[in-house]
Amino acid sequence: MGWKATGQPTVRKQRDRWVVRLDGIETETGKHRPRQLGTYPSQRAARTAASTFASERAEGSGKGTVGWLVDRWVAAKTDITEKSQMQNRWAAGHISTGLGAIRLNQLDRQDIADWYDQMAEGGLLNKRSITIIRRVLRAALEDAVDEGLIRRNPAARVPVPKKVVKGERFRAVDAWDDVQIQSFLTALEGHRWEGPIRLSTLYGLRRSELLALKWDDIDDTARTVRIDEALIEVEGRPVFTEGKNERSRRTFGVDPDTAARLEVHRLRQLEERLLAGRDWLDQNMVLSTQTGNRVSPGNFDQTLERLVKKAGVPRLTSHGLRHTAATHMVRQATDLGELRAVADVLGHSPDMLMKTYAHALPDSLRAVSDRIGDRVSGWDS
Repeated sequence: MGWKATGQPTVRKQRDRWVVRLDGIETETGKHRPRQLGTYPSQRAARTAASTFASERAEGSGKGTVGWLVDRWVAAKTDITEKSQMQNRWAAGHISTGLGAIRLNQLDRQDIADWYDQMAEGGLLNKRSITIIRRVLRAALEDAVDEGLIRRNPAARVPVPKKVVKGERFRAVDAWDDVQIQSFLTALEGHRWEGPIRLSTLYGLRRSELLALKWDDIDDTARTVRIDEALIEVEGRPVFTEGKNERSRRTFGVDPDTAARLEVHRLRQLEERLLAGRDWLDQNMVLSTQTGNRVSPGNFDQTLERLVKKAGVPRLTSHGLRHTAATHMVRQATDLGELRAVADVLGHSPDMLMKTYAHALPDSLRAVSDRIGDRVSGWDS
């Protein structure tokens, strides 16, 4: 199993000896695994040894290069979510490949601009991906300026190219219409995940929210669903988070039919639990495997793709399900109060809802004008 250092050697006292340790992780599992480099009779001897270890390690790892700087910056950014850390490591890998061997004092704006152009013309990365890479590179170089390693940040004024070539890929539709939703729900009938997927399709849960849903979050009597967690995958490991923001944590009511299908899903899962016996993992998950384990994002997406194909409707991603639900809820809203309620169901701010789903508002506005017309025509009669 591989191991990678994530910090500098540290000195600490252990009983009557002084120990030099180096923090690191197992590269295959991501688990924190420090290594003991040696023990010494005095603090002075331990500090001297730690300094020697640091110097030797820096010389052997290309100290002073862009790759070294970015890797160090990423390793130090631990006060962020695991998903953000994973994103930073992903960006660092691209930077290491593209600019990593260049020494800091030799890196200039043109090097960076040329590399951005190569990524933009390659068709493998979209504009958002290049923006993430640019953010990590700029931040790492800004730290180098603060430390006095370089005089100025060569990436500070290099923009993301305006034109980014998009690679060939099969595009999914943005949202289904009413007929397509009905076809999908019909194809969903009898599936072991019918209840949860129906909930997601009609109420716009994020995939991470659906995967994190527990039975404690569903109130059968009040017919409500509580969203207060999200389940994401970080380098193959399931990680629970508190959601994107405060609005993401919410409670909303569901219609009687969806509530009934969730209850059927609960009974079906109890049968699976009896069949699994001792192999059942009691994690209280609404969406689970046949042994009670959490469902991975990849597993869910594959299942969704098969169901979409079975329904004979246009290809749609898990995010497309949310977009479909939001579009139809906005379109059916008859006043600002209902639009505010739709925002609460989705975990959006009202402003974000209006900006994101403005395309669906004309139908709502037409409904308002029709009601005005009906009211006025009543006065004339």
